[in-house]
Formats: sequence, C-alpha cells, structure tokens
Amino acid sequence: MEFSGGFAGRRNSWISAAFAALLASVAVPLAQESDVPPRFKTTTEAVRVDVLATDRTGRPVQGLSKDDFKIFEDGVEQEIVSFFAVDAPFAVGLVLDTSISTEGKLGAIKNAAARFVQELHPDDEVMVISFDDEVYLDTEFTRNRDTIDRAIRSTRTGQSTQLYEAVYLALEQMQSAVQRKVLVLFTDGVDTSSPTTNLSDTIRLAKEADVLIYTIYFDTEYEMLSGGPRGGYPSGNPRTGPIGNPLPIPTPLPGPGSRRGPVIIGGDPAEIRRQYSLARDYLNRLAKAGGGRRLNAKGDVSDLANVFAAIAQELRTLYSLTYVSNLPYEDDDFRKIKVKPQNKRLRVRHREGYHLPERAGG
Repeated sequence: MEFSGGFAGRRNSWISAAFAALLASVAVPLAQESDVPPRFKTTTEAVRVDVLATDRTGRPVQGLSKDDFKIFEDGVEQEIVSFFAVDAPFAVGLVLDTSISTEGKLGAIKNAAARFVQELHPDDEVMVISFDDEVYLDTEFTRNRDTIDRAIRSTRTGQSTQLYEAVYLALEQMQSAVQRKVLVLFTDGVDTSSPTTNLSDTIRLAKEADVLIYTIYFDTEYEMLSGGPRGGYPSGNPRTGPIGNPLPIPTPLPGPGSRRGPVIIGGDPAEIRRQYSLARDYLNRLAKAGGGRRLNAKGDVSDLANVFAAIAQELRTLYSLTYVSNLPYEDDDFRKIKVKPQNKRLRVRHREGYHLPERAGG
C-alpha cells in the first residue's frame, strides 16, 4: 500500500523526502507490535468529553449549563469538574473518496469541500486526504486557506476504493494534532481494495483515538444496480496532474490477519444491495464510535454544500465536560461513557469511551 505525497510534496522533492523520513520514524513502534493496532490513550487523569446537545428535530441547543447534564463511566455517576461551551480551534481531517464512483461529480465535490473549509474558524487547521486505489496526503495540517484550497482542487478521480485504509491512516495522522480533533469523511462507504486494513480495525481505532467523526454518505447504489460507472471498478489508476511520486509506508498496517483481496461490486443485484447496506451500517458505526453522526448526500451531490454547512455549524455548538474517574484503575481498561441530559426532550452525542493510560513503569 502506498501513501502519496500532498500538494507541497508534489512540487518540492526535498519536502517529500523529509515527510517520508518522518513517516518512517513514526512507524518504528508499529514494527514491534505488528499484530496489534496502536492504541491512543488519554495522558492525564482528567477525562474530557465533547458533547453535542440537540432538540428532537436535531437542532443544536445552546445556553446550557453544567447542571443540565449528568455523566456516567461504566454506569457509575461521575462529578463534572469543569464545563464550558467549546470555543477552541479544531484540527479538521477532511477525507475525500475520489474513486470512480465520483466520476462526473468531482467538480461539485471539490466546490462543496472548499466552501466547507471557508466556513470553518480561521484558527482551525485542516488536513486533506483523498483516496481511490491509493491513499494520498494532499496537505498536512495547515491554517493556510490557499494551500488547503489547492490541495482540494488537485484531487483526481481514480478507480477502486481503499476506504478502510484511508480511515485508518487518517486517524493515525490526526494523533499529532494538539487541538480538538474532527474527522469528516465523504464516501459511498463501499471498500473494494484496502490491502491491509478491514472494517473492524477502523471501528476499534475510532473508539480509541479521541476524534469526533462525521461521515457523509453519498448514494451510488442505484448507479451500481444500473451497471456502475463504466461497468464497474476496473484496475489501474487514471489520475492525472501534478501528483508526484508516491511515498511508501515503511510498515504494513495493521498487521497479520487483515489482508484480503479486492471486492468486486457489480453483477448480482442482491449482492449489490447487501454491500450498500453494509456500507451504510459501517458509516453509522464509525460516526457513533467517534461521537458524531452520519449525514446523507444525494447521489448527484447537489446538496453536499448544505451537508458540509451543517457540520460546520455543529462544531461551534459543542460543550466540553471534564471529570476525574472515581473507579479503580485497571491497566488498558476500556471505559464506557454515558452523558444524560436532565431535560428528557434533549438528545446528546459524544464519544463512546476511552482507554485508561498506562501507568509509568507499568
């Protein structure tokens, strides 16, 4: 599997080389535990939970206080020690499916993604990753809107879909960010060619990575039932433009047991429907694991700008709750989190839980 360089790396070979060296250094610990995906743990005793509160129609509710919530860890109520409305910068990972299913739509997708970036706070940093039969880092985290816009505009339509690989690598890349982290994934949800990562790997990592996840599903099921783009998903990559040489990932992810062959979508209508049902379920589970939600865009992506705008609005209406667990410590223990609003008419979303940090010398 290859992870191709971003816009800057495509124009400056020495930057690409430096970034490749950085990736190599990051990947060293993975070689020591190749059969276990890395786990990103909290590093302090205080546990922070970002919460979105909405009314029954899904509209965010503002003006709430600490007394409007109760929080539980593994079913045991915890004391909320701090509470405030989130007004801090975000690190936003924008992950775009540019496989053949986006053919004829990529221009509209680029326009909507670029508009979404402009609606973010100026202090928010954005990373752009695109994927087809490879995964591309189009730009690292930056606040430079021109750089981000060029990265989005430089994407090209490819062929097959390394969805799981892209999600896994994006979550890994986001661990370097110090701000609150948000992953926005745009895809039809059907993985056809991830070489080393599967659905379960990405769900597990999403539960551990402390990243708020939004998935945007665009429906291509009818198109595939009608024969698919150009009859299906052929092999090869027709990407054109200044993409430069791909940068190799030194260590396969996540390790033995996950490698599989390509999935062929097409032919039997019952199988097509099964694959798309699996895709929608996957995007639901991924978003829930990260405390976000799945949003739907039309197959022709004509409403995509509105979908992106809804996400941008929600990011500015989050509440941050902090507590210190009163439960006994157990190494590598996964704790489930449940936030309950005092007003039963409110609905809340938040991440599912967290892993306890490893004790020094443990």
